[in-house]
Amino acid sequence: MNYDKSNMISVLEDFPKQLKVAVELADKRKAEGKFSNVVVCGMGGSGIGGELVKPFVHSIPVFSHHDYGLPSFVNRNSLVFIVSYSGNTEETLSAYHEAKKRRCKVIVITSGGKLAKLEKNSIIVPKGLQPRAALGYLFIPILVVLANSGIIALQDRAIAEAINAINIEYDKKKAHVLAKFIHNRIPVFYASGTFAAVAYRMKTQINECSKQPAFFHVLPEMNHNEINGFKMLGKELAVVFVKDDKDSEHITKRIEATRKLIHNRTNVIELTVKGKSLLARMLKMIYVGDLAAYYLALLNKTDPTPVPVIEKLKKILK
Repeated sequence: MNYDKSNMISVLEDFPKQLKVAVELADKRKAEGKFSNVVVCGMGGSGIGGELVKPFVHSIPVFSHHDYGLPSFVNRNSLVFIVSYSGNTEETLSAYHEAKKRRCKVIVITSGGKLAKLEKNSIIVPKGLQPRAALGYLFIPILVVLANSGIIALQDRAIAEAINAINIEYDKKKAHVLAKFIHNRIPVFYASGTFAAVAYRMKTQINECSKQPAFFHVLPEMNHNEINGFKMLGKELAVVFVKDDKDSEHITKRIEATRKLIHNRTNVIELTVKGKSLLARMLKMIYVGDLAAYYLALLNKTDPTPVPVIEKLKKILK
């Protein structure tokens, strides 16, 4: 039986092309003016870009907002990204209206819906995908706009590196290994602060695609609490250390020490990504994680595309 009824694998195989198209969608867009902060508003797969962009912005604070309305500090000096793939997400629509009310500079990224009607100058991305499968379309335009606006460095070479770094057949094999390691266990992803959003993405992909629990935490913070939690039920877990080749000496040392302390009480695997640019390394690891979530869904005998519980919740809340 084919559990991939919506052919999610073909969408995953198109990820390099998605990155290229995403650059073109936002190529000429920029935000004029000087800003005191950047706020990215979005939920679920539409909002992950707000977490991923944080390591790239150094000149001003950047915040990721996953809620109704806006934080109290947001004002006319804020650059606010409103990201909703469907264009109909109620929390994000609430944030949009509040941003307009406070006279913020607003950049909308959507495939259509109510947002596209409200904001005629939206960055419109292709339709027909699950939001989590549109990561390139929803995240790359944020980087491009920030670079065009002089807030971060240009990412052209990094995006090109990421496209070239994705080796679909090799990455599929790596993802198969990870999926088999996780199967029939509860995965916990650990990473440095820089790669925290990557670990979080891997956790949420397991939740939505594979339909099972998954968790994540960040080093060094987990060394002050969670490291003590493997005595009971540790064998039920699958610990995945998400390692960046450019992790600091402190983080590298902590991962090794943590692995030694817990390996007898749980199941441990390490994933390391290499590359010149931070963006390429992040996207490469995310790609392997996305593929692993897909293969785990097949092992779990479930369709990776639909999210029926989320859809049912939306109906209940109407």
